[in-house]
Amino acid sequence: MHNLLGQLKHWTRLTPSRPFIYDGETVLTFVQCFDRALRFAGGLKALGLEKEARVAPIMFNGFRWYDLYYGLSAGGFVNVPLNFRLAGPEIAYQINDSQAQVVIMDPEFYEVIAQIKDMIPSVLHFVYTGEAPPPFDGAISYDTLLAAESYEASGGDENDLFGIYYTGGTTGLAKGVMLTHKNIISNAFHLTATMGLGTDQLALHSAPMFHLADGAINFAITMGGGAHVLVKAFEPKAVLNAISRYKATVTLWVPTMINMLVNHPQIADFDLSSLRLVFYGASPISPDLLRKASQALKCDFTQLYGMTEAGPILTILLPQDHRRALSDPSQQYLLRAGGRQIIGVDVRVVDQNGKDVATGEIGEVIARGDNITRGYWNKPQETTNALIDGWYWSKDLGRIDEERYLYIVDRAKDMIISGGENVYSVEVENALMSHPDVLEVAVIGVPNKEWGEAVTAVVVLKPGTSATAEQLREFCKQRIAGYKVPKAVTFMDALPKSGAGKIMKKDLREIYWKGVDRRVS
Repeated sequence: MHNLLGQLKHWTRLTPSRPFIYDGETVLTFVQCFDRALRFAGGLKALGLEKEARVAPIMFNGFRWYDLYYGLSAGGFVNVPLNFRLAGPEIAYQINDSQAQVVIMDPEFYEVIAQIKDMIPSVLHFVYTGEAPPPFDGAISYDTLLAAESYEASGGDENDLFGIYYTGGTTGLAKGVMLTHKNIISNAFHLTATMGLGTDQLALHSAPMFHLADGAINFAITMGGGAHVLVKAFEPKAVLNAISRYKATVTLWVPTMINMLVNHPQIADFDLSSLRLVFYGASPISPDLLRKASQALKCDFTQLYGMTEAGPILTILLPQDHRRALSDPSQQYLLRAGGRQIIGVDVRVVDQNGKDVATGEIGEVIARGDNITRGYWNKPQETTNALIDGWYWSKDLGRIDEERYLYIVDRAKDMIISGGENVYSVEVENALMSHPDVLEVAVIGVPNKEWGEAVTAVVVLKPGTSATAEQLREFCKQRIAGYKVPKAVTFMDALPKSGAGKIMKKDLREIYWKGVDRRVS
């Protein structure tokens, strides 16, 4: 299987007429998807695109993503998925940085592309998916593109570039992570082998398909010959309805999505008995939320830890780990772990010289494997800094215990130094999330004359609750060291989130650090 198209080709040969995609009233078999992929590649070839030309989709979840995944692979082109939640200038930056020649857009994004059209000179062709064209001349209908003759490039290599995935922007200007076919296929094998994913799996996709976290599940399920159910965008009732209607067996959500689902007032009205497994990532899950989700969904849970640069999975916290933690209060600490290294990947925790730290001590997480990126697009220095002697340095701070479970204590940038003490925000967030009134929380450091940085919690309360800042601080004092307790608690109606559902701490920090030259105190 030398490129991603090999996944689809394999199952098309074995089970051509078996349904592969369910998207509303649209049902596509393996052979129909394979045919569409080759015609999609032919359409791009007819536009004059050469091998490794970049194509930038800005689309909601839908069946056309499979034209892209496998059609770009067939033609040797490169995927540059755009986060549709970004502002116009941020989208323009990614298009210009990647020098994308084609933009493929859903109707909901015509306006933002029209606004930046004159800012993206590399784009030669705009392709629209809706019935009506966008509000500018020269765009091509998606159906016209797909009417081309089939095309499959010969001799595609596993080391060819498959995609440039821009990091979420939570730490500053986005970088384009280069991922090869080998990177993607290897990580799909890692997950499929570990979880035993096969032809009986029907995966629900409601997390955004432009993000690699959903891609990991997508490619692994296809690797095992499973099928896919698509929800345009995450909305709790639509997700519950899709599980009930199609009998989905597996899905991926971030904890904020799980929280929204299990707190939905109509969850009991849906038949969710088909669901066997929920993958989750972005952050650990609180014990209280896991218990509630286990009772509501009656399925297994598996946490995935990784990052875009790892294609994206490094470690996995298996269903048996979750069951162990739930059944024995003394084992509950396992829920704070990101799991153990997945097969095919080596994970270490090291000091600044690359030497392994002692068991239980905190250091930087580094990893190697066939899934690791070959570097950052057009950023040789950043690539050199991140990839050292075959190891990727993640900038995540973690520790490994005696059983080889990895615990992420924080991103290096999220460490708060208050009164000379290191405070890892995840610990404070876990304490606050165990309060029954707290729906979401983000903990950051803000400048403070007395402490250097003051631990500050930004909290979203559950509807109908009324916990005060002082009540939450007193609650924390019973659970974490005094110096970790937030000096201040503020409340918001909702926390800012990235397209992948991660809380954007950068945006929260900006409120407090605006105008400050040095972002550490």
